[in-house]
Amino acid sequence: MTYTTLLPARMGRLELRNRIVFPAMVTNYCSTRGEVTDRLVAYHQERAKGGAGLLITEATYISPDGKSFPHQLGIDDDGLLPGLRRLVESVHAAGARIAVQLCHAGRQTSRAVTGLPLLSPSVTRFGNDETCAMRQEDIDRVLRDYAGAALRAQKAGFDAVELHAGNGYLPQQFLSPFTNARQDGYGGSLENRVRFTVEAIRAVRAAVGPDFPIILRLGVAEPVSGGLTLEDGVAAARILAREDIDAFDVTAGMREGGMWVTPPLALPRGTHIEKAAAVRQAIQASRPVIGIGRITSASLADSFIAAGKVDFVVMGRALLADPELPLKTLQGREEDIRPCIGCNEGCIGRLSRGLDICCAVNPRVGNEYRPLPRRVASPRHVLIVGAGPAGLVAACTALRRGHRVTVLEKEAACGGKIPLAARPPFKEELAGYAVWLERQARDLGADIRCSTKATPSLVSELAPDVVLLAVGSEPVIPPIPGLAPERFLLAEQVLLQQGPASGQDVLIIGGGLVGCETALFLARNGCHPLVAEMREDLCMDIEPRSRAVMLLHLKEYGIRTLTSCRVDRIGEGEAVLCRTGHAEEHLPCSRIVLTTGYRPRTALAEALRGMAVPVHSIGDCHGGTRICDAVWQATATAETI
Repeated sequence: MTYTTLLPARMGRLELRNRIVFPAMVTNYCSTRGEVTDRLVAYHQERAKGGAGLLITEATYISPDGKSFPHQLGIDDDGLLPGLRRLVESVHAAGARIAVQLCHAGRQTSRAVTGLPLLSPSVTRFGNDETCAMRQEDIDRVLRDYAGAALRAQKAGFDAVELHAGNGYLPQQFLSPFTNARQDGYGGSLENRVRFTVEAIRAVRAAVGPDFPIILRLGVAEPVSGGLTLEDGVAAARILAREDIDAFDVTAGMREGGMWVTPPLALPRGTHIEKAAAVRQAIQASRPVIGIGRITSASLADSFIAAGKVDFVVMGRALLADPELPLKTLQGREEDIRPCIGCNEGCIGRLSRGLDICCAVNPRVGNEYRPLPRRVASPRHVLIVGAGPAGLVAACTALRRGHRVTVLEKEAACGGKIPLAARPPFKEELAGYAVWLERQARDLGADIRCSTKATPSLVSELAPDVVLLAVGSEPVIPPIPGLAPERFLLAEQVLLQQGPASGQDVLIIGGGLVGCETALFLARNGCHPLVAEMREDLCMDIEPRSRAVMLLHLKEYGIRTLTSCRVDRIGEGEAVLCRTGHAEEHLPCSRIVLTTGYRPRTALAEALRGMAVPVHSIGDCHGGTRICDAVWQATATAETI
């Protein structure tokens, strides 16, 4: 099939081999001085080899006080040019174009990172720091920094620059009434608030001349009270379309609404396409418009392009999960594309903790500069017990190294807990990852035996050279008085629709991810759940952006919750609850559902302890709690065999 997304296209002055843009995503792969490293070069070259049309470097700071991450890429000094040239050359050698994103963080940083006062249009607080309202001399200096950075980009051989005026960075801070309370020519009316962005574009254009492409990443909405409205964002785009730019890259959100910047799985694909479409209509398609928001396939991208909503599409996390997505699509190998599961655990989740990024489903992210493990000279028989994500990833890794692999799975189908995890609302597409893993393992030659329980005698009979246990975890049953087995259900039973019946009042004990997702599942099926959580808040065990969306969904479904709440005992048709600062409560409930955590399954490991062959535990049975843990543990262990 021919996809418009994969055909050559022009973005203003820029000729590209297709319409796929790999966007700016901070990696924390650089030196503390912002220098390009071998790791950063290999990371970008991998996406270029995979077929993306345009790569945009991560938010690249233009001045020291505009840096927002400790190992962020910099373009504020001529001494950085050799590394930047090396990055450009590596991407060009792989057939792609590359732009550098020019960024000043404004208030979205900290003194701990910059060692300098935080600048912003107005005095405000961000984190533990108070910002300084920019004086005219500060504004003039930052505009010179944009120009100087753009000139360096041109000297380094970049094909374009992207001016970052979105996601809460400095130009958006001027545009937004949430952060701009100025009374001068940069504040008040929309025309005044957009002035800084206009001047930044003009400063960059004056520096690079008339022929060099400039892309504008424009934030058009903020999901906070008093923030930038879509109406004002679109009106700003009309004003900015009068400037000499080549394309709009339309985005939304900022740090206070991070779930809109990096939409998790529970938000729809193409999250911001309608915003991009509104901009495209407002400017009468006078400039190409790039659309963003969890776009995961060429067919999905084509649907947006065919509808006239966008001209180009961003594929960010999708190309972390599989850099070869464009190439595999061209080759008709769509089924071979490793799916992004939208978990945000490895990428933005790690970045928000000040760490370097990785990917939950692709352990090569950040390791592209390291050679792949060699195929073994003496293949071994690897027995893997469990066909969940850890077991199947280990199988694929061992097979690629040349080993012979047998997988035993006690259930009738592969996937471990993934099929269950895909049953709550908004999680359905997660099931595709289990399908992909099984297909990969079988195509590589794994002997997968479902409905086969592993026992010490069967393990001995198969005579493996090494055993990997990926047998998962089992629910924890808390010692609550009166909690007899016949009086409760486990979350797994509920998700398999083994009860409770529609209309029942259900007490869910445990308000982590599993408890809240189970509550959504029950509410959608006509029950009336109440979630009781011992901690001070709900869903504290998941990545913050995913948590924010979960809390919105709980509110949308009208789910009752109690925090700082302990279930003291279970009585006939009721539960007795104790909450900090409250009298004891007797809560009527038809059914009880337990979501109080999991512990590793260790029985088989203990039974195999005396065997002569090495036995290794991976995934949940080794203390992992997420798919990310399972994938990375399994890969690391299988690479040592």
